[in-house]
Formats: sequence, C-alpha cells, structure tokens
Amino acid sequence: MIRKLEWDSLFFNLNVGELSINDYNDSLDYSDYDLLYVISSDDFDLKLKGFKNSFSEQKIKFHKELKELQQLSDNVFSYNETDYEIQEVYELAFESGKQSRFLLDKKFRPKKFKELYKLWIDNSISQKFADDVLLYKSEGKPVGLLTYKTNEKNAFVGLIAVSYDHQGKGIGGIMLTHLETVLYAKGIYNLTIPTQGQNEQACYFYNKIGYSISGKTYIKHYWKINDTI
Repeated sequence: MIRKLEWDSLFFNLNVGELSINDYNDSLDYSDYDLLYVISSDDFDLKLKGFKNSFSEQKIKFHKELKELQQLSDNVFSYNETDYEIQEVYELAFESGKQSRFLLDKKFRPKKFKELYKLWIDNSISQKFADDVLLYKSEGKPVGLLTYKTNEKNAFVGLIAVSYDHQGKGIGGIMLTHLETVLYAKGIYNLTIPTQGQNEQACYFYNKIGYSISGKTYIKHYWKINDTI
C-alpha cells in the first residue's frame, strides 16, 4: 500500500507517496504519484515503470541510554533565553542539512531545500516540531544549533549543527552533553539521533561519545520521468 504524504505533497506541490518495499507488488497503481519514497530495512533494487531512481541513502539511528547527570554548559541557551538573528539560525540549519537527501537529490532545487529547513526552524521555535531549540553562543553569536523533541521517556534530536568556522572545537559534544543533562534531570533516559550512513564523520563522532546504532533504513527516491521541482 502506498501512503500519500500530505505535508510533502503540499510543500513540494507534487503528489508524494511513501512505500515500504515489503508492501510492493506488481498490481500496485502508482501512476498518480510524481515522487515515491521507497523504504526498507535492507538494501534493494527495484524498477518502477515510468519512474527513475534519482537518489538513495542509508539512514542510521544512534541511541544512548542516559545513566547519570553530566554537565550543563554556560554557553548553551534555549532560544527564548537569549537574543539571536534568525538568519544566523537558518544558516546553522542549512549546515545541519548538508548531507540531507533533499539537498543531495539534484531533482530538488536548492531553493526548496532552504525553504524546507527554514520551515523546520520556524516550526521548531513554535514547538510544533520540537520541545526546544538550543543555541551555542560564542562572542554573542549562535555558532551551534540543536533541536529535540521528547516522547514519554524518550528524546529525539531533530537538527544538530556547528558553523563551519567553529567545527573541530568540541562544540557538538558540549551541546549533546548539555542536552543529556537536561533530559536526565527530567527523568528521560533515552536519546536517539538520526544521521546518514554516508556522513562518516558524524557516525564516528556519535560512536566515540557513547552512542550505538539502533536501526538502519534505506530510502530511495523514485521520480516520475521528467518531473523536477
């Protein structure tokens, strides 16, 4: 069964659907769709008549069980505790999405990628997508970004990024330690962070600071031939 993705369809002005490879069969009618996200826990090779596979990625979820209080950082603030320029936060969001399938799939125009991540920030600040937006500030400017959402005893990172000029200084680890401390104090003991398999630097980093792989998903984009946005 193909599930129509209403939000994606409205945002991209296309008929966008999602299909699990386990539900695929030759009798499926997908002719009304412009774009299909086909997902599976294992890699696969699928041919869809009239469609072309334009992009493939492996999404990896890293998980950590929080066992003790860590340390809060004096440089990390909730967005509503400090002043910031929204464009600076947008730029951090773009940095967080540099391995995003919505940027790397060249069937999407770069303008749509930026619109998508601006909306992600706006909806995170309004708490539709996130419980909070954390900013790491250096010399009065936000140079690190982390958004997260909780669900009972679990928490999930949405966006995480450090500005290009400040990478390699341990800021990402400081922000995560700060978040882990906040969560543990609230009685939330599980934190999950998604990233892309091709993002070897991020995968190495999360493994180094005590996170382990809890799940892998293959996602492939199938576009109706001649469709581009």
